[in-house]
Amino acid sequence: MEKYFNIQQVAKYLRITDQAVQRLLAGGKIPAIKTPTNVYIFRKGDVDLWLKSKRDKVKGMLETLDAL
Repeated sequence: MEKYFNIQQVAKYLRITDQAVQRLLAGGKIPAIKTPTNVYIFRKGDVDLWLKSKRDKVKGMLETLDAL
C-alpha cells in the first residue's frame, strides 16, 4: 500500500521546516499532488525518487570537480 504524507509529515521526513516545503511547492521543485480540496499530499515513492535524483546530481557534480 502506497504511503502518503501531508506537508507537516513530509517536512519531518525530509528534516526541513514546513515553510521550506511550502517554498519547494511554490517553485514546483517537489513532486506533490493537489487534491480537489486544494490540499497537497506527497506520495512517499515520489519523494524518495526526487531525493535520489538530487543525490545523483550532487554526486555527478562532485565527480566533475574531482576530474579537474
